[in-house]
Amino acid sequence: MQVFVLNLARADERRTRMQARLDALGLKAEFFPAVEGRLLPSEVLEEGAQLGLSPGELGCYFSHLALWKEVLARGSEGALVLEDDTVLDPALPQVLNEIRSLPHAFDLVRLSSLNPVRGVTVARLKAGRQLVLPTKNPSGTQGYWVSRAGAARLGQILARPRLPIDDELDAYWQYGMCIPVLTRPVIREEDDAVSLIGARGGSTSKNEKNLRQHFARVVQAQRRKLAAFRMAWRLNRA
Repeated sequence: MQVFVLNLARADERRTRMQARLDALGLKAEFFPAVEGRLLPSEVLEEGAQLGLSPGELGCYFSHLALWKEVLARGSEGALVLEDDTVLDPALPQVLNEIRSLPHAFDLVRLSSLNPVRGVTVARLKAGRQLVLPTKNPSGTQGYWVSRAGAARLGQILARPRLPIDDELDAYWQYGMCIPVLTRPVIREEDDAVSLIGARGGSTSKNEKNLRQHFARVVQAQRRKLAAFRMAWRLNRA
């Protein structure tokens, strides 16, 4: 199984800490060079600023995009992708084997989430874990399994940044991508972790109060639930 850890070249301490965690689970991983957002070409940074994206968000976006391309270049069936500030549950290898043995055609499976997972169950795993098509934003890209087909689709659909990468994964239903989230995550962010790659720029407004925007959000939430139910129905029928 191919395992990648996104890691900035200067983040030696994180690399050492992650290597110890991987060794404890018997996982062999390759540290993949993350993109330093502040070092991106000025035209890319300017375009990102126009979209409301910070250099950190751009660096995180292009890091994951480059890794999906690498999965395709290696000819792998898929890969486990980890960020370098994560804590790994001992159950991670077993859960991964369960997910890979399922007959469903997942593009990507999120093994971590920053928010509580709510949605439609598409698979039940051992130890009471489930895979859920989320109807609320789980957020985060701390760890996930991406299939080869998923890496190809993601690389095409998300070739250019428009939103932070985890926001794009949250919007899976708009792109017709199958991206469930694991309940009872097996990967979590370190306590008090500060991302070196993808710090938020605070671009998303939290003060959208007017009635028109409220109704637009309500309509979108209903569309999302319907899309999740339809996708789950197709998966279970296949």
